[in-house]
Amino acid sequence: MDIIAKFDELSKNDANIAGGKGASLGEMTQAGLPVPPGFVVLAGAFDRFLEETDLNVEIEAIFKSINQHDIASVEHASEKIQALILNAQMPEDIKSEIEILFEKLDAELVAVRSSATAEDSSAASWAGELESYLNTTDKTLLENVKKCWASLFTPRAIFYRFEKDMHKEHVAVAVVVQKMVQSEVSGIAFTVHPVTEDHNQMVIEAGYGLGEAIVGGMITPDTYVINKSKVESKKSESIEDKNISQQEMMIVRSANGNEEKAVESEKQELQKISDEQIIELSKICISIENHYGFPCDIEWAYEDDKFYVVQSRPITTLNISIQSESKKILTNIFSREKSLIYFCVWDESDRKGVEFIGEKIKNNLFIIPPKGSKGSVWYEKEELEFLKGKNIEKFSDDHLLNDLKTLAEKSWNFLFPYAKQEKAIESPKEFDKYYSNLVNFWTRLNSIVYEVVENESLNNEIRDYLRDFREKTEQYTEIMSLVLTDYLEKQPALKDIAHSITKDEAIKILNGTASELEISSIRSRKVGCYMLNGVVGNLVNLKSVLDENNLELERVNSDVNQLVGTSAFAGKVNGSVKIINGFDDLSKVGLGDVLVTQMTNPKYLPAVQKASAIVTDEGGLLCHAAIVARELKKPCIIGTKFATQVLKDGDLVEVDADNGIVRILEK
Repeated sequence: MDIIAKFDELSKNDANIAGGKGASLGEMTQAGLPVPPGFVVLAGAFDRFLEETDLNVEIEAIFKSINQHDIASVEHASEKIQALILNAQMPEDIKSEIEILFEKLDAELVAVRSSATAEDSSAASWAGELESYLNTTDKTLLENVKKCWASLFTPRAIFYRFEKDMHKEHVAVAVVVQKMVQSEVSGIAFTVHPVTEDHNQMVIEAGYGLGEAIVGGMITPDTYVINKSKVESKKSESIEDKNISQQEMMIVRSANGNEEKAVESEKQELQKISDEQIIELSKICISIENHYGFPCDIEWAYEDDKFYVVQSRPITTLNISIQSESKKILTNIFSREKSLIYFCVWDESDRKGVEFIGEKIKNNLFIIPPKGSKGSVWYEKEELEFLKGKNIEKFSDDHLLNDLKTLAEKSWNFLFPYAKQEKAIESPKEFDKYYSNLVNFWTRLNSIVYEVVENESLNNEIRDYLRDFREKTEQYTEIMSLVLTDYLEKQPALKDIAHSITKDEAIKILNGTASELEISSIRSRKVGCYMLNGVVGNLVNLKSVLDENNLELERVNSDVNQLVGTSAFAGKVNGSVKIINGFDDLSKVGLGDVLVTQMTNPKYLPAVQKASAIVTDEGGLLCHAAIVARELKKPCIIGTKFATQVLKDGDLVEVDADNGIVRILEK
């Protein structure tokens, strides 16, 4: 029986002996793809190890005693089986062959990865269920191989086998030993868009350092959407969308193993790989998909001006009806991805609206995450009650309704060319005029119109006109605010701060009257900021601002009842929130609960299986939470930023992953 095989001795047909990961690396090596060299300790070595140590009978008996519905039963069995494997002696000939191949590999450091024989199939990805050990040396090699064998029996792997109805099958584990790539940038690519399932689009996520940070949801990576047909036809506009995320930390190799390291401040907000590199990587990924003939989930790394492929597997979650993000509708005026410019419009409208509405909204708190993130606007309870229609009788007069209609017509006629982007803003004076008209007409009407059109007792003709107007606002308000920001981004002095500047500050800088101190203060907001009663500050000081104003974030949010993120798997469920801050909290999650966490971890799988939905603060479309949610068909919303801060244990929420919205139904 063979014990070891080099990558170039394996193909995709060898999954039964090399596991899904090992077979894929062999196949790609033979196809000439940029795979770091390595070898596989075959599954037969694991089986022989169990036989020669007489562990197979003992493990089978323990496994049969497991009650998969009882976490304690699974954990107890896992602990016993793993201890048996780790304490047993590896046969001498297996040890010898591993050491000989390692020496021939001529690598100071290697990655040691588990590769189950049932892994990376079209039905089961085993995403993160088995262990990997990066930056392994000759001194820890054999021990890490045994740890990979033992990881076939971690609690999460046992749960996964029951979930996939594989607990009665013989599942062995091979171990991949691969030359380590000390990636400057790394990431994941899906050759079919994982959410919209558009086969002509692929998604690449990228972050600084080792890929562990992305896969584990520890960071929100850059996301690039690529049109595959344009890449293949060598068209320059093949990158259809880019979402550049700020990255403050990364995982790197150190003298003491892998550790977290701060990203240099000047690099935190930069695009992680250039457009040219995105196209180069896209071509590699497309060639992998073409070679296999099916959509692929690919892990990649970049070191010393070269891309490497360290894993490829089938995407296990396609052919599922998922609502495209492009079909999302604007649900209300309080939750949008906007610049500070946009929020200032609303703040100014609140002040100027006194003479028109007869009321003034006070203490409006806007929280603006970094550009590219989806933020929310929180209002206090009494403010929202006003907006919800407590003063709707003010709009029952037909004369006032006609005034609303006149304002709507003026607003639309003035703003329509900009909204369609048929006309570009060309000067600070025109920018000021556009902004003022936006405040005077457009934004002031939205909150009123939203209430008026639902009042069936009002004049039908005018109400119908305003309903049409509301549909226009839903279609074009997003575009118009971008026109404002787009103009600022074209100005050299404002390009990198256009997202975090007010209108008055922008005019001041464009006129050359702003001080260096003022500009420096504005730059500091790029990591996120807030605006309370028209005063803007850095988001890191938000808690002190709330304390000074006797406010709490959850109270401020109590009646808005909404968080916005990115839908990783569609669906809509209601459930009780359970906040998971670490492994000790997993036991809190009961059947049907909504698991809310900053980031998921493969060890969370037992809790994930019980949960009805997953909500995270961080993570991209290709993070562990997203992959597992799609595979288990559980609604999942990622990248909410604030979920663990705003939500509390026991809150009843609706997870609307069709639209990427978490609604608080009851606190």
